[in-house]
Amino acid sequence: MMEEIKRYAVEEGLDQELLIKFSHEQTDMQELRKLFPTKLGSQGSCLIGWLARPHILLRFDRYDDYVLVAAKSVNYLLHNGTQHHFRVSPWTIGFNPIEETSKALVWIFFPNLPPELFAKQSLLSIVSATGKPIVVDKATQEK
Repeated sequence: MMEEIKRYAVEEGLDQELLIKFSHEQTDMQELRKLFPTKLGSQGSCLIGWLARPHILLRFDRYDDYVLVAAKSVNYLLHNGTQHHFRVSPWTIGFNPIEETSKALVWIFFPNLPPELFAKQSLLSIVSATGKPIVVDKATQEK
């Protein structure tokens, strides 16, 4: 059953969704829809909607936008002279807005890694021991 749910989530693009959790009062949804794409720097389209206050859900049509925004773990939105702080985390199946998420995105650095292991598949294999790899950055791929 869980595998079927995961397959459905991927088919529907839910694996490219992020949660935004505001630390306190936030602006209305229409304002967020205007401000977020510019503030986050996304190039493609981004669907934005309330999940459960203070959480909103962002759904991207481009994977590189998902990665770009996911890398901004803590941020703020300046609107009408007020800073609205928020935290970014990946959406997961079974998300419960009452509980703090146990998922986090991390950047992994391998100092002195031999050149023969810089192939994308090698890096993804090494990193998979810590969880689900999302992307290998451009600088590493071109090394």
